[in-house]
Amino acid sequence: MYYRKFFWRANSIALLLSLVTACGGGGNSVPAPTISTPEPALNNVLGVAVDSGPVGTGTNVNRLYTTVKICQPGTSQCQTIDHVLVDTGSSGVRFLAGVLAPSLNLTRSTVGTSGLPLLNCVQFVDNTFAWGPVAKADVVLGGKLAPSVPIQVIADPAFNTPASACAVGGTAITTATLLGANGILGIGLFKEDCGSGCSSNLHKGFYYTCTDMSCTATKGALASLDQQVKNPVPLFASDNNGVLIDLPAVDPSGASVLNGSLIFGIGTQANNQTTPAGVLTTDASGYFTTLLAGQSLGTSFFDSGSNGLFFDTTTVPNCSANSGAGFYCPSSPLNLSATLVGANAARIAVSFQIDNATALFTDASKVVLSGLAGPMGDSTTFDWGLPFFYGRRMYFGIEGQASPLGTGPYYAF
Repeated sequence: MYYRKFFWRANSIALLLSLVTACGGGGNSVPAPTISTPEPALNNVLGVAVDSGPVGTGTNVNRLYTTVKICQPGTSQCQTIDHVLVDTGSSGVRFLAGVLAPSLNLTRSTVGTSGLPLLNCVQFVDNTFAWGPVAKADVVLGGKLAPSVPIQVIADPAFNTPASACAVGGTAITTATLLGANGILGIGLFKEDCGSGCSSNLHKGFYYTCTDMSCTATKGALASLDQQVKNPVPLFASDNNGVLIDLPAVDPSGASVLNGSLIFGIGTQANNQTTPAGVLTTDASGYFTTLLAGQSLGTSFFDSGSNGLFFDTTTVPNCSANSGAGFYCPSSPLNLSATLVGANAARIAVSFQIDNATALFTDASKVVLSGLAGPMGDSTTFDWGLPFFYGRRMYFGIEGQASPLGTGPYYAF
């Protein structure tokens, strides 16, 4: 079976949690951790690749991965972790506890003077969630260093009872098989995973702490901006105003691997100069509007962590339950067009193709599929997932950060 996963920026308004997921099978083995020392900051480029994913995790289609190095803050005690999902639909660095080397020994964040741990919840639109403590780590991305970043450790066995408001009937992400990756590199439009709402409201659903040292129960907690799980890019000393994902085009028949670049900064070096067709500023939650076949989809976004284009339509048939479930299966490839409208009233016309998912899945060696699309389960949303990135240079301007294209948040391509 084929793994379908959406990632959504955690925001202070609401999360969509109603989609059915078609999950891929396989074991949950993870490559042994590699301990190494950090490299000096040399450049602003990090290699990325779409491939079949971590060993033993089944078939992972349209998943953009990179390698991330984390260290004990201010030390050379480091670990390099491969197959970390590059996710522009969320903010924050997150790793499965099972892939972290015990010798890394990251220090957990605590709440006030209580000594009790700060716990984090993030919910995704496929009805899965990640739960675990916040810890501090230096994050090294290629030649760039983000010092002492609050990150989430997912499924730490010391905290295996998630808050009920976090779980809400969903599936806990506990293994690389369930996640389709060893961790998440959330480099979306926003600096923190929640923002000011979580520094003043106990009931946003993102941050918790234990009621006592045994941690058999939890309660909501305030988390200052400094404490919250963070997008590491704004913490760089330079090239910190946004990111550019540069991926080559893909043949409609698919490919077994695709290599590209994650470039830090917008208009800061020769390799990230701005030549987009247009700039779409967003609302406070990171949304723009998609005009498609008479529909106005006002909660649209670009998300490298989603493996297809997801939107609702009554004119394209769904695949059968046993083959390509959760995706569209037109009888022949469909060429569609839409107009994207930013909060700045900018309009960009785009075209895209939808292929038959069952036919695409026939050759299991091909995991780069440009025509993969499926229903969203929300009539106001278009999730422009990774297939839209193929053959484009996609710019993501981070909130409050100035660039030649303006001050974020914005998208450009």
